[in-house]
Amino acid sequence: MYDLNKINECLNTDTIGRAIIQYDFLLSTATKAKSIFNTCPEGLIVLSENQSKCIMRMGNEWHCLPDKNIYLSIILKSLVNNLLISKMDMISCAALHKTILELYNIDCKIKWPNDILINGKKTSSIISNFIGKNSDGVTISFGINANMDNEDFNIDEGIKNTSTSLKIESGDNIDRELFIGSLLNNFEIYYNNLIKNNLKEPIEICTNNSSIINKEIEVMKKGKKTKRKVFVEGIDGEGRLIVANEKGNEEILDPGETILIYEI
Repeated sequence: MYDLNKINECLNTDTIGRAIIQYDFLLSTATKAKSIFNTCPEGLIVLSENQSKCIMRMGNEWHCLPDKNIYLSIILKSLVNNLLISKMDMISCAALHKTILELYNIDCKIKWPNDILINGKKTSSIISNFIGKNSDGVTISFGINANMDNEDFNIDEGIKNTSTSLKIESGDNIDRELFIGSLLNNFEIYYNNLIKNNLKEPIEICTNNSSIINKEIEVMKKGKKTKRKVFVEGIDGEGRLIVANEKGNEEILDPGETILIYEI
């Protein structure tokens, strides 16, 4: 289990992470965060050593390995009107990217809207969900491959050649408490700036470190089967993708409605 005192020693936040609950096993931290949302404080963190049903964006399952990786959810309540999930994805990716760079000096890329890649392989995924009928708040959930070894990825052919871990890429064991503390510190900075409508740094991080900008990719609309090619031009201030379609016309793609197929 995590040393919560050590995490607390790493924090310089006012709200995020000042309350933490941890479990040895959950269906998912996202499910638990949703179930306790109404009775917990702003910024509470749900941690679990293992999860049996970690469903990420578009229904994809994140393969979990107990005692080696990081599974956490953040509960947020102090939200502004018209807050978009795409903005939450953007500040979460930016905070995670900054943490990896600061701690390990690893060059990683952000695959819009919610994945972190190292050497082209996935090491983390993020999912943001509104809570309540009136969107009373948001939960941000992170799945981070921290201390998995190469042989750990042999458990599933689907991730064997497509995923990696911070330990593999850095060449050293990851101090999970230090990583969590640093991530929460960076997240609170960007979250407070988001409330003030200042997204300059997250936009720059997500744009300058994008894995798909200036590339042609295939996309399809959620729930549809038709694929089409687009050229990725950038990311807008709402965290949405700016693309040019096959006719050369500019379009804005929302992450909640768009599935990336592959890079061409």
